[in-house]
Parts: sequence; C-alpha cells; structure tokens
Amino acid sequence: MRWNKIGDYLGLGGVAVILVGLVSYSVHGVLTTAITATLVAGLALVVAYGVLNFREIRSALSSRSTRFGSNAVLMSLVVLGILILINFVANRHSLRADTTAAKQFSLAEQTRKILKNLDREVKVTAFYRAEDRWQIESLLKEYEHYSPRFKWEIIDPDQRPAEAKQYNITAYNTIVLECGGKQERITTRTEQDLTNALIKVTRKENKKIYFLTGHGEKDIEATDREGYDSMRKLLQGENYDVEKILLAEKDHVPDDCSLLVVAGPKTDLLPNEASMIGDYLKKGGKALFLLDPESPDGYVTLLKEWGIEVGKNVVLDVSGIGRLFGAGPAMPIAAQYAPHAITEKFQLMTIYPYARSVRKAADAPVGATVTEFVKTSSNSWGESEPLGRGGMVRYDEGKDLPGPVSVAVAMEKEAEEKPTSSGESGQTRTKTRIVVFGDSDFASNTYYRVQGNGDLFMNAVSWLAEQEDLISIRPKDPEDRRVNLTRSQSRLIFWVAVVLMPLAVLGTGAGIYWKRR
Repeated sequence: MRWNKIGDYLGLGGVAVILVGLVSYSVHGVLTTAITATLVAGLALVVAYGVLNFREIRSALSSRSTRFGSNAVLMSLVVLGILILINFVANRHSLRADTTAAKQFSLAEQTRKILKNLDREVKVTAFYRAEDRWQIESLLKEYEHYSPRFKWEIIDPDQRPAEAKQYNITAYNTIVLECGGKQERITTRTEQDLTNALIKVTRKENKKIYFLTGHGEKDIEATDREGYDSMRKLLQGENYDVEKILLAEKDHVPDDCSLLVVAGPKTDLLPNEASMIGDYLKKGGKALFLLDPESPDGYVTLLKEWGIEVGKNVVLDVSGIGRLFGAGPAMPIAAQYAPHAITEKFQLMTIYPYARSVRKAADAPVGATVTEFVKTSSNSWGESEPLGRGGMVRYDEGKDLPGPVSVAVAMEKEAEEKPTSSGESGQTRTKTRIVVFGDSDFASNTYYRVQGNGDLFMNAVSWLAEQEDLISIRPKDPEDRRVNLTRSQSRLIFWVAVVLMPLAVLGTGAGIYWKRR
C-alpha cells in the first residue's frame, strides 16, 4: 500500500513536470537541452508510476467500464488525428485572407512585386526586446512569405549585447537591412519605411532627378499647399537623388540627369534653356512636364515637336463625380486609363484641380509612340473660353474640345543623336521618353494623397527613369479608423453593454429557474 501511494505521487509529479516542459517549449519555441531534460524526467516519473502500480493498471484495463470507455478514447484519438492532419496540411498550404476594409494586414502591390523580383539575399536584423518582438515579427513573416531570399532575425540587444555593439545599436526597435555590401537602417516598423529601405539596399545605383527652377515652378522644399516637399520625400524614399537646377547658369543639362522635371512653370524658357532641353531630349533624355492652363506657350511649342499637343483650354467635368470629393466642374476626375506601363494594374481614381487637355498631335513625328493614358469622363470637355466668376458653363460644339478629354500623355521614341557621354551611371541613353500632365497641382502637398494621385505620379517617374519594376500601388500610412464618441454616447454604451445586457441575462436565467421550480 505504501509503494502504491508513492507511485501515485510519482505519477502526478511526472505529469506536472511534462506540462512544465511543454509550456516552456511553447514559450521559447526552441527545444533546448534544459527543456529536453525536463520532458525526459517527467516521462521517467510516469514510467515509475506504471511500474509501481502495474497490478492496479492491469485490473482497471480489464474492467467492463474500461472496455466501454476505450471506445470513447479510440474515437477521441481518431478525431484528434484528423485535426492534426488538417493542421499539418493547413500549415504547409496556408490560405491567407485579409477581411479588413483598408487591407491593413496585406502587403501593398509594390512590396510584393519587389520581393518576388529579389535576385539577391537580403538580411534583416531587428533589434527588439523579447517583450516587444510581436510588434515587428508578423510584418517580417509577411515579407518572408513572398520571397525565400528575404531572411530575418529578431535580436534582443539586452540578451545579446555583443551583436548589438557590432551593429552600433544605440536605441531599441532599430531594424538593419543588408544586401551586397550595402546597409540601411530604420527606426520605424511601417511597411512603407521597410519597403523603401529594401529598395535602397537592393538598387545598384541612385538615379538623379533634377527639378527645373527659375520660372516660378513648384518648389520641392516648400511645405505649403502648392509645394512639392511631399513628392520630394517620396522620391528620396525610393532611392532617387533629388536636386534643383537653374539651367540659365549651365551650358547643358548635366550628364548624370536621369530625369528632368518641369512642374507648373509661370514664365517662359529662355532661348538657350529651350535649346539645352531640346538637345538633351534628342540624345535620349527623359522629361516630365506638368503644365497648368496658365503655363506659357513656349512649352507648348517645345512639346509639339515631339508629337504632343497641349490644349489652350480648361477641362470641365459636369458628371457629378467630383461632388464626392467636394469638387466643382473645374476639378475633373479620371477613372479611364489606356494600356501603358505607367497604368499597369492601376484602377484608382485621380483628380486634377484646374487642368488643361494634353493629347497626341495629328502630325506626330515618325517613330514616336504617343499614348493618351489618362482621360476624364464622357461628361467633360475642354472649355476654350475664360471661366467667369460663378457663371454658368456649357459645352459649345465646334468650339470646345469634346470629352472624354485626355489630360496626360506618354511619348517614347528612339534617340535622334548619340550622347557624347553616357553619364555617371555608365548607361547609354537609347530612347527619348516624355510624360506630360495638364496639371501640376494634382501632385502637390494638398492633393498627392487624394485617391491615386501620388501613385500615378510615382509610376510616371519610374517609367521615365527606366525602373519599371517599381510601377505599382505603393504602401500607405496606417489608416486611423478610431471612432470618436461624445460623453453622452460613452455613457449610453456603458449602461447598455456593462449594465443592462448582463442584467438581462441574469434576469432571464432567474425567470427560467423560478418557473421550473
């Protein structure tokens, strides 16, 4: 009897020790030596229980109740086996679905595209404390899901200080990306910042973009409503070097210019500036023009030579779609996009405050491919008369340009002249590429976040800079979906959810009990 008592204690202790080992394994995720020893010790105690209580166990197994119970145990084991099989298949072939309205748990198209096109291994080391690793772990797993070349590790700098010192980590929540000898670090855990860092470490060269100045163009350092400071930051985030250029001080467009941007000029080009831009384009240069209705005619003449006709009008849209955004007829919205690399898989609306028409010229030069890739609705037109103050607007047939109206054009043509220098990048320009928008405000600080405005601008830049793999819908900042409640609404929710509903359940239970009694 005494040995049986000891055996019972050993059995209970063995089960407890095994549970401790299983819990430790689930917490750490690694089968360490200590955890293995714990599981073996627990199993030994259970075996000892079986040896000391062998007669009682055999007697219990041969009893009538055990025989009936064994059927239930067998069925339970079958069900458990089926569940294990289902879980194994689901783990090997997982089905992923994001049911949130803003798809906040899904990676953006650009991120997926970059990951799938990785041709080199990228190592990501995140320095997070053990209790904070959950903040970044799920995002890194999402990235890994789309590319086996994306390798990541989370290190607790307090537990592994030598590695933290090796990377010169001075703050928690620092993420280091490494690829091909290049290193980039960020201290935020958003998809946008992580993807931008990924672009920087995987690009072999930095493309340089020059914004023309001296003619009242949009300022890339201005933070006001009309400034382009936000666009500059987006471009720099995708590893472009962005600078201003005053061509009047130069004798030619710099050889390292991957793209020349002319955004909203208010005065005309000087003759030597127009000549320099013309020569640059003939040698396979790339240019982006964003011309407002009040932009001077010199730009119109320059672009006409490349088969692009910039209209002398203002595009009006009376379809009523603009009312969804609080806009009037002078702020047309486009949802029609012609097939082109810039608009590949692009299905977002774009809005153009006070725009002019841009279309293919009837006498486009031989060899030039001109595509009208953005058009407004059929209820729009190009108004040729100046807009009056608060006056009625109407379409005048034969005088105004009928809709749908093209507000953006892309042109591609073989270079007319071989460049004297291939530039710093060492790549000889072979094709001239030009994109023209009939509005510059759509990419300003005020409107670049509206629908797909920023994405379309960046896609045009990617095509012009010959980085088509970046053409996509980019990651967005996390959306704030909080609901703000008044004090009375908060009180109402408290009384309904915390007081009345529990009382209703208790009252129902009490009523049923009283009735049955």
